[in-house]
Amino acid sequence: MPASLHLLVVIVIFFATSSYAMEQTIMKTFDGASTDLKATKVVPTLETQIKDGSNAVWCSSFLAAWKSLEKDIAGQDISLEGSPQISTLLNKADDPRPYVPAGSMYVAAGWRHKGVTDRIIKELKAAFPFKEPPKFPDIRSDSFVAYAYLEANVKFTIPYFQNRKPLEFTDSNGRKTKVASFGIRPEDDYAYNQLRSQPHILFCKGDPANSEIEFAVDLCADSSPSQIIIARIKREPSLRAALQRIEKEVQSLEVRRKKDPGFSKHMGNIGPNDVLLVPDFFWQISHHFAELEGRTFLNPTLKGQRIDIARQDISFRLDRSGAELKSESKMYCMPIPTHFLLDRPFLIFMRKKGAAEPYFAMWIDNGELLTPWKK
Repeated sequence: MPASLHLLVVIVIFFATSSYAMEQTIMKTFDGASTDLKATKVVPTLETQIKDGSNAVWCSSFLAAWKSLEKDIAGQDISLEGSPQISTLLNKADDPRPYVPAGSMYVAAGWRHKGVTDRIIKELKAAFPFKEPPKFPDIRSDSFVAYAYLEANVKFTIPYFQNRKPLEFTDSNGRKTKVASFGIRPEDDYAYNQLRSQPHILFCKGDPANSEIEFAVDLCADSSPSQIIIARIKREPSLRAALQRIEKEVQSLEVRRKKDPGFSKHMGNIGPNDVLLVPDFFWQISHHFAELEGRTFLNPTLKGQRIDIARQDISFRLDRSGAELKSESKMYCMPIPTHFLLDRPFLIFMRKKGAAEPYFAMWIDNGELLTPWKK
């Protein structure tokens, strides 16, 4: 029987802002295997095609482990029996490690008989003291491991409000789901100037009076080293295409703004009576890339080896995180309000500030991962 490769990827993406938020007891919307999800797919690369009506979740850690396997073990692109499409996509994708904030990711690959598992446990403990040590059960001494762990926070400078009313999310098939949300509510008009300066509008396209507007917003302009961006846009065939669409809109807006600084109302902070509402998230998914498992390597340096486990665990939380703000003085002006509502399919991604690539991206097409509204 050939020896095996365990390609383990454990990813924790935790979004929080304060000890108050850490103390809150919040139930997960989903906690289990991806096979139990009906309309959500974990994808290996940004280029993977997204099916109509499906959510798509991507995180760079699996790709980082794959690239470590290529460079540190195989010394070349990975070749597998049957040439599955997923391995071709992973080989073609760029190494994501340069785009992850320093200290947020740990990646290692090596042979069991050379002590790689002990090294991973020791080094991971040093890098992430509160992370439970990984387990490597039943790995033979002539096997090897590729492992990656990512832990990232985006901290809001000021916590948003929890919406006291349900946000009605309409999916691409017209189904409506009442979900919990946070942000700046309609009743917060003409107040909370400091909070309103926190989100940064990257682009807003369409008539503010029209509910079909498209937009992208950085939820905390001064967050560091990472930022989290939400965007309500029309569905694209892949996460890569969606990211490119946003970049195109932002660049186009910059060009127009330089020619005419007054052409657009929304280029920067949201207005005094604008509304911003974002659905709550808290879920954990364990996913096996079954297309890779059990396949034998064709690379000369990996002769007699096969992929035994190719697993990715992802935990993601996004909420208001914090206590209510105190009221600021009102302002009296009457611009037409714009409602930046994520009440239909949208994109979320996290990236290191200044980086060309994100390290996490998610397309939400339906309400399967959204937190249901509870009175």
